Amino acid sequence: MHRRFAPARSLQAFNDAEDWPINPEISLRRSAESQMLLTTRANFGFHHLTVKPRRPGSGGAVLRYVGTIALAGLLALMVSAGPAAAAPGIVTDEYPVPTPGMNPFMVTAGPDGNLWFTEGGDPVGVTGKIGRITPSGTVTEFPTATSLSYPIGITAGPDGNLWFTEYNSNGKIGKITPDGVITEYQLPTRTSDPIGITAGPDGNLWFTEDSQYSEFGDYGNKIGKITLAGVITEYTIPTAASDPYFITAGPDGNLWFTERVGNKIGKITLAGVFTEYSVPTAASDPYFITAGPDGNLWFTESSGNKIGKITPAGVITEYPIPTAASDPRGIVAGANGTLWFTERSGNKIGSITTTGTITEYSVPTASSGLTGITAGPNGTLWFAERSGNKIGKFTLPTPAISSSTVVVASPSGAVVEGAAVTLTGQVSPVSAVGTIAIFDGTTSLGSGAANNGAFTVSTSTLALGRHSLTARFTPANA
Repeated sequence: MHRRFAPARSLQAFNDAEDWPINPEISLRRSAESQMLLTTRANFGFHHLTVKPRRPGSGGAVLRYVGTIALAGLLALMVSAGPAAAAPGIVTDEYPVPTPGMNPFMVTAGPDGNLWFTEGGDPVGVTGKIGRITPSGTVTEFPTATSLSYPIGITAGPDGNLWFTEYNSNGKIGKITPDGVITEYQLPTRTSDPIGITAGPDGNLWFTEDSQYSEFGDYGNKIGKITLAGVITEYTIPTAASDPYFITAGPDGNLWFTERVGNKIGKITLAGVFTEYSVPTAASDPYFITAGPDGNLWFTESSGNKIGKITPAGVITEYPIPTAASDPRGIVAGANGTLWFTERSGNKIGSITTTGTITEYSVPTASSGLTGITAGPNGTLWFAERSGNKIGKFTLPTPAISSSTVVVASPSGAVVEGAAVTLTGQVSPVSAVGTIAIFDGTTSLGSGAANNGAFTVSTSTLALGRHSLTARFTPANA
């Protein structure tokens, strides 16, 4: 790009092109008309301006734009909108359960914006409760209707209520409204112990009926279905005494569950047809299972110390956990495209990408006995500390957003010294939240919050000479 200059008065740098101070951004030559021509190129962020006098008798000075508008700034082309030195995630709070020794087990996000969890009691002879915790940490407890019950699994239902299983209660499924009103439904197999529960794609609730600890002849070893009206249907699992534990809805429209003793992952269609897949690691003790963001099912191997992945076609891949004998339990898909799991013995929260990269984070309370985990509002994860008798909250990392900044000047032609020049700093993407500052070299010309990706300042005080302008963006969470 070429800009014309009128001959200048008695300034050596303007009288002799060879004497011009050379820099990587600017070169100049003389035209056939003996006028100065400036050839400029982008310089990664600086908008150059030159203020120089008119020729003698002109009565003023002219502000000329020498450089081109380019990405700002030379020191850092890309600006991260995430906290530069922040840890990938931190435990922000732990909230004690009001009743001592209640052993919170599983936790889920409720339709009311709160988190809901089960309290089994320690020892088992204590009547269990359903707990509710607000995002700010206020806990309310609701005793179950059946004496000495032991609630374990819990999930949000399609009817706006929470549904839970009652272990050690002669086989019941419970329902609790957001206001705390509890209704219970007796299973046909009274001696089974329901464990996991999930909402199915058919508008019903599906649950597992444990078989391992029954002292009676009629073992559970079934998958159950309960309608919102409380009508229950049971389906017997092909593998005897398989010890079905947790269950989830799959991306294929079926229900998927773990078999702890059977060492299998099971699948049941809405019509009750079973398929079972053996886990490669012997005696791995598959525990919890969840649908992943990649269209597969992900599960924990409590004894195998691995995270497993199974495709809808039944192909299983296993990923060892770095901490030995960590005893992984709960697992859930997080808001950032990774899966998060608890380590009961490792006392850590782990994350695993869909390609199998695992990262672990220690929990403040020692020997907390981590079990269930769920995704909460505002990108948080909530988990149960069974031995610590607490509910924990874990903040997911804020994804870094790459942004670029540009400074635009108006007017774009010549202005008389002392006239106002409007400078606009623009950040991309326009959704970036933070502050834009505009500098003349190291001198700040003003700063303010980015409004639809822009901040504007006007100045009429630029001195004669060459100016390098930059716009710098600082994210709000830096």
